Amino acid sequence: MDKIVWQNAPIYTPKRHGFVYEIKELDTGKIYIGCKKFWTKFKRPPLKGKKNKRHDIKESDWRDYNSSSPIMQEKIKANPSNYTKQILHICDSQTEMKCKEAWIQLDYFISGNWDRLYNEVINLRVKTPKNDKDRISRMAEGSPSAMERQ
Repeated sequence: MDKIVWQNAPIYTPKRHGFVYEIKELDTGKIYIGCKKFWTKFKRPPLKGKKNKRHDIKESDWRDYNSSSPIMQEKIKANPSNYTKQILHICDSQTEMKCKEAWIQLDYFISGNWDRLYNEVINLRVKTPKNDKDRISRMAEGSPSAMERQ
């Protein structure tokens, strides 16, 4: 199977949370929007004489990752040369990553171009940080609701 390489991918895995991506089908122009973490958390057994498990992180499979969608996985497996993968945004937190993914999907939906996406659901469930108002305001810059408040 041919490997599809990410466009706009960092050479080294950054110490950032993850990214928002698009997979584009070249012959139809249809797009799939998704997100992926750079790092995976895992547990190791406790040290000798200790009770608590050790928590650690390792690089995820993001370089070879295609999609969480079974439909997209089948299509890419059948004809990988018909697809491109592009990283749209590199994000610092889970909240930022999920919000940017939903923002792009909602933009297609609101503009009447939902039929251009393979996505069937816009799923947004985030934990909002209560004490980080600066980062939240930076994330909201450029949004219509932020513009109306000024």
